Amino acid sequence: MTEQKQPRTLAITLNWRQPEVTLKCIRALLAMEQPELDILVIDNGSGDDSVDELKQSELPFELLSLEKNVGFAAGNNRGLRLALERGYDFSLLINNDAVAAPDMLQKLLAESSGDIGLLSPKIYFESDPQRIWFAGGRRDPRTLDVLDTGHGQFDGLQFSASRDVDYLVGTCLLVNMAAVRVIGFLDERYFFYFEDLDWSLRFVEAGYRLRLVADAHLYHQVAVSTGGEYDTALRRYYLARGGVVFWGSHIHLGNTPIIVGFRLLSAVKMIGRLAITGKWAVAGAYMRGLRDGWKDTKRPASGRPQE
Repeated sequence: MTEQKQPRTLAITLNWRQPEVTLKCIRALLAMEQPELDILVIDNGSGDDSVDELKQSELPFELLSLEKNVGFAAGNNRGLRLALERGYDFSLLINNDAVAAPDMLQKLLAESSGDIGLLSPKIYFESDPQRIWFAGGRRDPRTLDVLDTGHGQFDGLQFSASRDVDYLVGTCLLVNMAAVRVIGFLDERYFFYFEDLDWSLRFVEAGYRLRLVADAHLYHQVAVSTGGEYDTALRRYYLARGGVVFWGSHIHLGNTPIIVGFRLLSAVKMIGRLAITGKWAVAGAYMRGLRDGWKDTKRPASGRPQE
């Protein structure tokens, strides 16, 4: 009997001024001892001593250093392009602040198939390992909003089965590289936030399934890249900017009048809340994000395959 060939997987993680966090992620990947797994760390223009610290590590991984921070989408695209050039079957995009369970990749690969574009583990809060951070998302057909993610709930029977979903998040994705050849890379108009939802819809529109694998587990240290705070100017700027591009790109999939009305009302409420609480700098950043997102909708989408 011929032994079945193991699929080749390239794990890709971005570092930005967090070498110790990144090394913790790498150690968990190495602990999986998965055959045919290579690890690529992309330093996203940290501009500090991150690269030196990563180079001093004796862990077996490849390091690619970018001159400037190009964002989540463009940074990961550098790795995805390398994966295609080198003939990998899968890429594992994983946030540097996430820790994989020892059998996570094995579980993901076991459920992979040619008609599945993306697979995700069930993601837990690292600080509260029984509480879910993400367990798959359903799309609201009217507004395209993400529903039923399980966020903040304790794990239980309702989250015990693997299933197809409408949305997956970029915290950890097993990517079918054959499907990427069809639908293209992440859209680099998104610096970070919403690029994963956009990619999800593009996979689905091309006929690929998205799969949440319930017995594959990941533990996420939330919001490390933005300092752990929710209402920062940086976070609100990029949420607003990415949101405008996302709904502008996919408004045809929902109820257009409801989407436009709902997003306008949401923007007014957000600006009002930030103003009432005295967060004027954050409110200003949010409004600039809305403006710049509108400009981005006029730019051609990137990452699409060549005609």
